[in-house]
Amino acid sequence: MGLREIRERIEKKRSMERKAAELKLEELEKELETAMAVKEKIADIAEKYGVILVASPKFQSEIESLREKYGIPAEAVITQIVKEEDVLKKKMFGLSESVDHEKLGLLIYQRALFKRKETGGVLSLGEIYLLISTGKLKDKVKMDDVKRALKELEKKRIIPGLLQLKSGVEIAVFIPAELNADQNEVLSLVSGKGSITLEELMVKTGWPKERAERTLKALEESGIARKEESYAYGEKYYFPGLMH
Repeated sequence: MGLREIRERIEKKRSMERKAAELKLEELEKELETAMAVKEKIADIAEKYGVILVASPKFQSEIESLREKYGIPAEAVITQIVKEEDVLKKKMFGLSESVDHEKLGLLIYQRALFKRKETGGVLSLGEIYLLISTGKLKDKVKMDDVKRALKELEKKRIIPGLLQLKSGVEIAVFIPAELNADQNEVLSLVSGKGSITLEELMVKTGWPKERAERTLKALEESGIARKEESYAYGEKYYFPGLMH
């Protein structure tokens, strides 16, 4: 198999993964349309995604019990659903559309929360762009729009803003996470690649095994990393929010 064919296969696989993610988002957001008004659905969403959706005042009493039951932080309580069409607003005479950056920010936050079990609430700027560039927003939202939307979230003190890793990759933290210097070092090393083994971390940093294990374990416990074991690699840690 030639190098070109390998590259084509990799790109085809990535394209299929992106399409699957888009379909999953579409399915989720259809589900959300009824979830806000059905008590059982609210509990189901809380268990499945670690997010609480409560728009109706009559369900406010459910919030604390659900948070306690599923270990959901206050930041993962959503009281308003934002749809893709809410982000696009018609310009004068309705001849073209512009992006409402405040609504885009809320949509980004909403989608990031629903991926928090998978990513630990940490996403690279590239992953955020892929997360939002779907459906009606595909080809209409640019990277600059995403940055401006994140600025809106920062102004509202919903997120601390973009953080730049030593590698130059920018990330956003959607759930409060105290990352120490060692954890930031690991995120910098895996940014773009999305994975690392214990041995690779020790070689690249010069850390002793105990320090490397402690740092990876902390990232795994916070949900930012996922550990898999195999005969080929031993322990390998994946960072879904930092693949791009």
